[in-house]
Amino acid sequence: MRILISFLLLLNFNFALAQQDTIVQTEADTKLDPNAEVESKNTSQAEAEVQFDNTSDLNPVQFSESKIEELKKDEDFNYLEEQEEKTWWQQFKEWINQKYQQFINWLFGDYDAGSIFGFIIKLLPYLLLIGIICLVIWLFTRMNPGKNILQEPQTSKVHLDDEEEIIQNADIPALIKNAIENGQYRMAVRYYYLQALKELDLKKFIDFEAQKTNNDYISEIQNTSLNNIFRKVTRIYNFIWYGDFQVSKEDFLLAEKGFSELNSTIKNTKNE
Repeated sequence: MRILISFLLLLNFNFALAQQDTIVQTEADTKLDPNAEVESKNTSQAEAEVQFDNTSDLNPVQFSESKIEELKKDEDFNYLEEQEEKTWWQQFKEWINQKYQQFINWLFGDYDAGSIFGFIIKLLPYLLLIGIICLVIWLFTRMNPGKNILQEPQTSKVHLDDEEEIIQNADIPALIKNAIENGQYRMAVRYYYLQALKELDLKKFIDFEAQKTNNDYISEIQNTSLNNIFRKVTRIYNFIWYGDFQVSKEDFLLAEKGFSELNSTIKNTKNE
């Protein structure tokens, strides 16, 4: 019995050694034969290939030509971007900007656009534009003093409320003489007209009141000849006094001639 058990154990031990030799031999063969590893990989890849159904009937997809043409005409499927042609003004601005950048680069060289200096460079065109506008306004006001929009209109030292005071108490001939000597021709015309109103009031051709208008006085004069002359002088006075422009000496002499004619007519006309 002992002999039988010993024989079985010995047989089992030999079988285990044989299996171990087989595994070692297989690994050694694999290391010695590189083609064996490649064949093993190819086999694995072949087994991993995608399988598909090649037994069913396959039909090609049919496209409708009319549907394609319809979709081509649909603007919703039009992804082409049309570039608009630049106007002459846009081209001009780009040209100006290009020349300006070339000048700045030539003058200052390369500079950091994010720096304070770069910020000043960007503001420079606007500052120049503001300067040009201010210069044009200054030249306009210098060449047109009568139309100066930055100053109050030149007005007489005599206000409408002072008319009654001048007519009743002032020495109007002396005021006229002083205005002419100082070259204040508009003022002289003003005093001439107040002198005419004073003479008309003294001879009762009109009833002078401060709130009345020149047209009111025209309607009060009943004498036709005197009315026509006063109407003409009033038109000259309104043009010079309310026109707010410089009166030359020649213009004043023409107006003075009309006032002289009016004063002479007032003196020679009787109020009936």
